[in-house]
Amino acid sequence: MKSHEVVVRIRDDERLAELEKVIAKGQKTFVEVGLALAEIRDVRLYKREYGSFSEYCRAKWGWERAHAYRLIDAADVAKVSPMGDKISSERAARELGKAEPEQRAGIVQAIVDEGKPVTAAEIRQHLPPPPMQPSSAQGTARPTLPPPPPSQVLDGTGWPIPTHLIPLWQRAGEVQEWLTVLSRVKGALRSAQDKRDPLYGEVNYSSALSHLDQARADVKTAKPFAVCPTCQGQIPDKCTLCCGRGLISEHRWNTCVTREDKEFREKAKGGKLKR
Repeated sequence: MKSHEVVVRIRDDERLAELEKVIAKGQKTFVEVGLALAEIRDVRLYKREYGSFSEYCRAKWGWERAHAYRLIDAADVAKVSPMGDKISSERAARELGKAEPEQRAGIVQAIVDEGKPVTAAEIRQHLPPPPMQPSSAQGTARPTLPPPPPSQVLDGTGWPIPTHLIPLWQRAGEVQEWLTVLSRVKGALRSAQDKRDPLYGEVNYSSALSHLDQARADVKTAKPFAVCPTCQGQIPDKCTLCCGRGLISEHRWNTCVTREDKEFREKAKGGKLKR
């Protein structure tokens, strides 16, 4: 064996050992594990003892090829996402990978702005709505999934929504799309600020981010959260609490609804839902 081949082999063996330590620990984080697996696969560091990457994964780690590729893909999503440091699990990263790359920062930012952990479940709730599919019979667009029956439509407090308010309630997705757009802009500006991007050299980041926060708070009030406890959604045109729509936002529920009204609803809800 030529001397340069010996050097290359030693170097590859040393690098493989380093990468396998990362995987064995972590096992430390899914990102490091995924990136280590990707390098082993791409540089073919497994070839000294194994005929394929799949064989290496099974023999060395007891993983099927599909699991190893899930780790690699999840790590790649977290690594390239502007807010990848907020993603703490492989499941969350895989869920975020279902969104288009340009949408991911906005989704994560929206969850962070709501003060919630960036989990797979939260990401799933913030993913863009499914695309419309044409009807084979009439050629018209329709949702991929039918809306739930009226008896199963509950508001954010678990209270049944009156049938005539269900169409308005189901438009909450429109508001969420705007919130995601605002969060995406905010995330992009923060990324530009952190990177000192010269393109945005004249931007007053403090002012822009503050205005975006206020815009998001204002737009969020349009997102329905609960049936109005004052009019119960029956006479919204005469109700000042819900401003005539029969539904109120989470902000109004938290700040304008009295504790007594909330407790009354909780007691009434138990009996009403059992009937």
